[in-house]
Amino acid sequence: MFIQGYSYIIVDSLFIPCYEHIHIIVDKQLRSSLVMTQSLTQLHPIWQDFPAIQKELQAVLNRIEANMDANDPEVEAALFDMFNAGGKLLRPAFTLLIGRFYPAEREPLLNLAATVEMLHTASLVHDDIIDDSPTRRHAESIQSRFGKDVAAYAGDYLFAVTFRTLADNTNDIETVRMATRYLERILSGELTQRTNHYRTDMTIADYEEQISGKTAALFVLAAKLGIAASDAPDNFAELASDFAYNVGMAFQILDDMLDYQSDSTTLGKPTLNDVREGVYSAPLIIAMQNNERIQALLAKQTEITTAEAEELAQLVRDSGALDEAGDMAMRYTEAALNYLDDMPEHESKDILFSISRSLLSRND
Repeated sequence: MFIQGYSYIIVDSLFIPCYEHIHIIVDKQLRSSLVMTQSLTQLHPIWQDFPAIQKELQAVLNRIEANMDANDPEVEAALFDMFNAGGKLLRPAFTLLIGRFYPAEREPLLNLAATVEMLHTASLVHDDIIDDSPTRRHAESIQSRFGKDVAAYAGDYLFAVTFRTLADNTNDIETVRMATRYLERILSGELTQRTNHYRTDMTIADYEEQISGKTAALFVLAAKLGIAASDAPDNFAELASDFAYNVGMAFQILDDMLDYQSDSTTLGKPTLNDVREGVYSAPLIIAMQNNERIQALLAKQTEITTAEAEELAQLVRDSGALDEAGDMAMRYTEAALNYLDDMPEHESKDILFSISRSLLSRND
């Protein structure tokens, strides 16, 4: 959909709004107008080959849109910006696909899938505030465009709506407790990452512990909410959770590899910003072992220059660390596919196979 006053660029066959023609500071009347005219209608092209799930994901976006009632035009405009920026919706797709194996009521499943995406988006908004990230998903980040105060309110609002929607769509207190525990695990992963800042003695085991909370836990939660909204037997629930965990681990490793394989324009977010922030991922952890030059560059911490960061990236590429990290991702992906192979035959199984295999060739 096109909004008057916006200009657009084409990125990967998506129309992405550019905001250079809209001043950052506008009055509330204009903000209200923007919110009234926006709609969450754009799905990522990866779903074009799967019309059944495409329709369901659109229904999820509709339910997210219905919840964008923050009673603050700027916060609502910021939220629409974030959801319109072209996320892949992988996590709510997992909820839907897992839930479709043993279907129960459709409406709770759609709403629980919406909670997963809102929770994920809230975490991204807060991450961008902490990292002072200027871009997200090929567009200006909320904190950069609207300011940190609006971004903080937007993230907090999404967290609140996530749990309101969760509570409204399950009568099972155990499901609410489970979701709360996984939110704690996700936050614990973020805190572990913070504790590991600038640790040049960090190991791959430390990294795996970190991403198991930061990323894999949300994939597992997505699967478990799909199970909670279905009539799945216990043995299937265990298979689905193990599958989701391994996909989440592979996804994060591959995402971290992209920092050393892509530029900021291709990736849609700053590359190597994590290095300046002291967040070390698998390729760097592998490469920095017994490499004095890499250790010397990392010792500069926030003072590392752009040229030095580029040198660091080249040293990582030359070390063969990307191949080792790729092997790690492959092992997790193969484990995920093995768990998936044990699931009953279903259209959802075929779609999950396609999505999981595509993880090994991610380039955006």
